[in-house]
Amino acid sequence: MSRHRPGVDARGLTLMELVVVLAVLAVVTAFALPSIRRGSDGLQLRASAGRVASLLREARQQAVTHRQPTRVSLDPSRRAAALVWDATDEPLRRVELPARFRLEAATGGETLRFSPRGLARDARWVVEGPRGRRLIVEVHGITGRVAVAAPAS
Repeated sequence: MSRHRPGVDARGLTLMELVVVLAVLAVVTAFALPSIRRGSDGLQLRASAGRVASLLREARQQAVTHRQPTRVSLDPSRRAAALVWDATDEPLRRVELPARFRLEAATGGETLRFSPRGLARDARWVVEGPRGRRLIVEVHGITGRVAVAAPAS
């Protein structure tokens, strides 16, 4: 004999079961969100450093292609870098970083000049994100090669 009343569907969830499931989801979400945020910050940091490196590569390529010196100048107060022909101040391209990031010269100064042969002096620029995470954008003067690397521990 069935314990349920006739005509009542017993397949549904009780209110207590729904409350327990929602509470478990809330706890799991509370633990997961900080790690998702850290991952997002890391992606934005890599993307920002990549944009600065791309600007430096473009400056080198423009100098070699047009046989005319170019320079890239930092503007730390605006978290930006600009590529210009060496004889002018008109930017060919500009990169600005999000407000939570910093951009500064560690070595080599805030202005880097590429010769028509694609050479420059050695330089290291630092892109710093939230929570002090950093990436280094390095320019190897003899080869003109630009690389992004984590700081040496």
